[in-house]
Parts: sequence; C-alpha cells; structure tokens
Amino acid sequence: MVMMMAPGGTLEMAQAVLDEGADAVYVGVVGWSRRGAQDELNDDEIHRTIDYALARGKEVRIVVNTLPSSTELPMFVERVERYAGWGAQGFMISDIGAMRLVKERLPQVNIHSSVGCGITNYEDVCFLREIGATYVVLPYRMSVEEIRQIKQAGDVGIEVFLFKTPSGGKICPGKCNMSSYFSFRRWLDAQGKDHFFGSASRGGDCLRVCQTDWNFNVDEVDFRAPMTIKTNPALWLEELPDYLAAGVDCLKVPGRDRSTALVRDIVRVYRRAVDTILETDHPDLSVFASELETLRGRWMTERGKRDNRLLRQAIDESRRTVATPL
Repeated sequence: MVMMMAPGGTLEMAQAVLDEGADAVYVGVVGWSRRGAQDELNDDEIHRTIDYALARGKEVRIVVNTLPSSTELPMFVERVERYAGWGAQGFMISDIGAMRLVKERLPQVNIHSSVGCGITNYEDVCFLREIGATYVVLPYRMSVEEIRQIKQAGDVGIEVFLFKTPSGGKICPGKCNMSSYFSFRRWLDAQGKDHFFGSASRGGDCLRVCQTDWNFNVDEVDFRAPMTIKTNPALWLEELPDYLAAGVDCLKVPGRDRSTALVRDIVRVYRRAVDTILETDHPDLSVFASELETLRGRWMTERGKRDNRLLRQAIDESRRTVATPL
C-alpha cells in the first residue's frame, strides 16, 4: 500500500492533515530543517504531534535535513534519539554522513533521503540504500519509466512529490546556495547551533531566487530572450495511476509554508483520488479536475504572499547586517 505523507508546518496543520486521511505527517525541527522557523515546530509541539498521530494509528516523520557541521553532529544525534524515544518512526535527512550515523544508532527507524541528496539515477538510489535510506525521494523531473527502472534496480522505497516543475529546471533542488548570496547572516542559538538566514541548507529559509525573472547580458549586450532558472512547481494528478503502477511507495504532499486550510484541502482531494485508484482498475480522475485547478490557483496566490514576505524580510536582514560592525 502506498503511504501518503503530508506536511505539518504548524501543530494545527499537522493535526488537520492526519484527520483528513494522511497516513503520516512530516514536521521540521526549528533550525534543523530546510524552512524558516515560522514553518517548523519546537520540541513541545513535536511531542504533541507524535502523541496525536500514535493515538490514531498514524506515523510521524521528523525533518532534520540541514547539513550539520562536525561540532553539530552530537546535537543532531541527541535530537534524533530524543524524537525516536517519543515515538517518531522516521527521519528526513540530506547529509549522507548523518544518514549513516542515524542508521547505525537507530537501525529500527525509517530514513527518508531528502531532496537535497540530488538523485540523478538508479546508482544514486542504490548508494543511499546501502548507507541506510529506507525511502529515496526522487526529483520532480523523473519520468514514470525512470521510476520503474529505479524500482527494479534496488529494494528501497520510492518517494515522489505530488508536485512538479513543467520545464524540469536548470538546478537541482537542495543543492543551491543562491539565497545565501542574496541575504547572509549567521548566529548561534543557546544550544550552540549555528544558524544561517538565507540558507535552507543551514536551517534558514529558501528565498526562491531561482524563480524570479532574470535578465542576461554579455559585454553589455542584452539578450532579450526570457531566462528562467527554475519554474514554479505545480500540483499534479493525471499521471498518478501510472506512478503507483511503477512501484511508488510514498506520495509526498508539499506545503509546510502554506496555510492550514489550503494544505488540509489538498490532502482531502488526494486522499479521495488515491483511494479511487486503489479501488478500481480504470479510475476516472476527471472528477477531481475542477477541485485541483482551484487548489492550484490558491497555491499560487499564497506563494506570492509568501515570497513577498520573505523578500521584505531579506531586505531588512541585509540592512541590519550592513549596519552591524564586524
């Protein structure tokens, strides 16, 4: 059976997606996941989410997909062991050394490779499986045929986003540091964790620099052809029966940085769609087309508000950095 895994950017969202039919919820730890603090949970909220999920026979995945330094690895391990002790059944990890370390210390937990691992082919998948990955998340651009080949090449769970970029993009999600160049500030918290504003890889927030409009010129000659580094991903549904037939094990709903109402409604539609696919040999997904189109519109509206907020915050952070003496 395929697992539907939905986001919990807040405690309210985490509980809502579980109530709407998600089999698992993934929640980020403040300072340790690829989102800003406003879309992550503190330890008390994580504990409450785990208790809520377990009481309903559901699962929790903890997102710890930043890139810890050598001095931060002991803190990383301590947190993972704490959450596993509370009942978390899995962790999303980008750093391959941290992935291997967690598998050695907690062989019973599920490990999801994060998008930051930058999967390209089935050899990458086999490598991650060997160092401990239970599920490997594939990038948006993978075709159904590639997924089928990867599934046949190794005994590992395959995870895909219910989210894709039409053009595929020119950069690999999770391997980009463009936000750090745009706005850079770092500080230590009370536990000694090093934070970077503007770097998702270090626990800050991705500013989506790649999705803005760009002008390209060489030697002061302007090239008028539009240049897009990465198009904005969109929710998808039509190919879902083929994806499940290819062997996909986990469907990942995006949206930790969206509103609870929007994410709840997305989960509601996908829960019904997946159940329809699993219950019939020839599912008619056209009945969901109107709802999905409405959700895409709401997604784009919230994205614009989110990006404007982050840009204003980045400008404020840049001004504070300039004004602070070295």
